[in-house]
Amino acid sequence: MRARVPVVMVAVLAAVVLTAVILKWHAGRGPGARRAFATARFAADGGPDAAAVVGLGAGPPPSDAAVAQRTTMLHGDARHTHRSSGRATTSAPAIDWTHDVGGPVEAQVTASPDEQTLYAASLGGALTALAREGGVVRWTLALGDRVYATPCVGDDGTIYVGSDAKKFMAVSPDGKVKWSLDTDGDADTGAAVAADGSVVFAAGRAIYDVTPLGFVRWRFAAKRKVYGAPALGANGRVFAGSQDHHLYSLGADGRLVWSVDLGADVDGAPALDDHGSVFVGTDGDEVVRVDPDDGRVVWRTNVGGYVRGTLSVARNGDVLAGVYGPRPRAVRLLAGDGAVRGDFAIQGTGALDFGVHGGALEDATGTLVFGAQDDAVYAVDAGGRLLWRFTTGGDVDAPATLLRDGTLVIGSDDGLVTAFRPAG
Repeated sequence: MRARVPVVMVAVLAAVVLTAVILKWHAGRGPGARRAFATARFAADGGPDAAAVVGLGAGPPPSDAAVAQRTTMLHGDARHTHRSSGRATTSAPAIDWTHDVGGPVEAQVTASPDEQTLYAASLGGALTALAREGGVVRWTLALGDRVYATPCVGDDGTIYVGSDAKKFMAVSPDGKVKWSLDTDGDADTGAAVAADGSVVFAAGRAIYDVTPLGFVRWRFAAKRKVYGAPALGANGRVFAGSQDHHLYSLGADGRLVWSVDLGADVDGAPALDDHGSVFVGTDGDEVVRVDPDDGRVVWRTNVGGYVRGTLSVARNGDVLAGVYGPRPRAVRLLAGDGAVRGDFAIQGTGALDFGVHGGALEDATGTLVFGAQDDAVYAVDAGGRLLWRFTTGGDVDAPATLLRDGTLVIGSDDGLVTAFRPAG
């Protein structure tokens, strides 16, 4: 997030009756503040106690649920479900390689269609292509300003990405700019490729639909900034939230179908379930379900903190969200009525703008992987048990990426992209 108070995390190792909790000293970006890790139990070597149930699991996913097979856009698909066909490691992850991309990584790392090249955008203003094997730099392209937007990759390998230079670009697989479009504001949301090949993204307060050749098909203007990436539903429908407190639904031609006032900023990107229902978070501390046909609010659940990141939808239909302070955590809600089914809390700082940014990634077995602003990445299995926690050198706001072979890729605010070896 952009307006975040710098913090320093300091932790100490302490023993509690029958429960070992690791607290590590960790230097951050600001003086004097202290953050402590985690709520589950850990052994002295950093491995989790398998008996530590944290409540986020819901059992194995149904075998017939839809799965995004590609990792080429924000949360894996245009509906932002964040499901992977890969299997995350169940033991402490082993680093395959790391690479410094020259600035904090707030955008999800995505992959070429064959998953042999990874694309990482940074606040240092560059798009970097890294080889899947070894993390070797294939090329780097300067985009003129900070890049918050997750790179989106088309079926032909073209990378679509915007920057705070108020430009949206198409880049060839060899790192050459194919075309560049000037936008009215910061082009800082991830794009999605529609069924007809058009590319939908937001910049400033406008939502754009452009052809693969860079011609604008239509543009729709909200009243204020659109921070979240648009999600795409059936029949070309587009859903996006704005800081004017509204969630918008647009037709395939860009015309307004409906809008609904949710009473607070809608900073995060919506997610759609397998039936088309729309879910979105707000700065009113709520997760909201909206009917895609008429914009009617089906339910709204107060989760006790800002919900600013992109939501996810598990294979069983549960909604996955990240929540900010004062009690930061990842939560799982029932799609039917919005009841909180389970959660996993991290140690907060008391700040309202500190927490978990976005919904977790779900692997093929139902394991959830998510990062947090305590500089850590967590894996929680389908039974709700903490499998492992890995500490980075900075906030982990970027969504995790899990390749088909089980390679896990994480970007963090220390400027590093880290690839972890697959299980086994």
